[in-house]
Amino acid sequence: MKKLFFLLMIVMLGFSGCSDDEGLRTKKKLFTVRSSDWELIGDEDAIGSYYLSVWDVPELTEKVYTDGLISCYYIYTDNLGYIVQTPLPFFEYDMALFDECPWEMPWSVYFSYDITPGSIAFKVVFSDFYTGTWAPPTRSEFRLVLVY
Repeated sequence: MKKLFFLLMIVMLGFSGCSDDEGLRTKKKLFTVRSSDWELIGDEDAIGSYYLSVWDVPELTEKVYTDGLISCYYIYTDNLGYIVQTPLPFFEYDMALFDECPWEMPWSVYFSYDITPGSIAFKVVFSDFYTGTWAPPTRSEFRLVLVY
């Protein structure tokens, strides 16, 4: 009898600890960023230069920003042809041949995001900062998830 009572108490405590008067809400938003949506920050091919695309997100209120859970994903087609989504930040490594160099130069691209109440900024940084040579994909998709 003691074991049954103890088990019942644990179950009741577990349920009472999970209650939330307001409940959780989820908002998902998909962003398609095209070539014209990217802005080059810094001078072309300069150390520290990167691409930025800023979007309004009215659902990202001060309360969601402060008390919510915010996740963002990059959606792309992998080398096997599958459409996948990966959490940001995301590094993608590649090899490129430079005309002036007889060897292959490894480089990477870094996708990330910054948020503030009311907006999100997607960022693309190339490891070699060749922003005059490289550019973000002509069409990039990102998925924002807000839980509050």
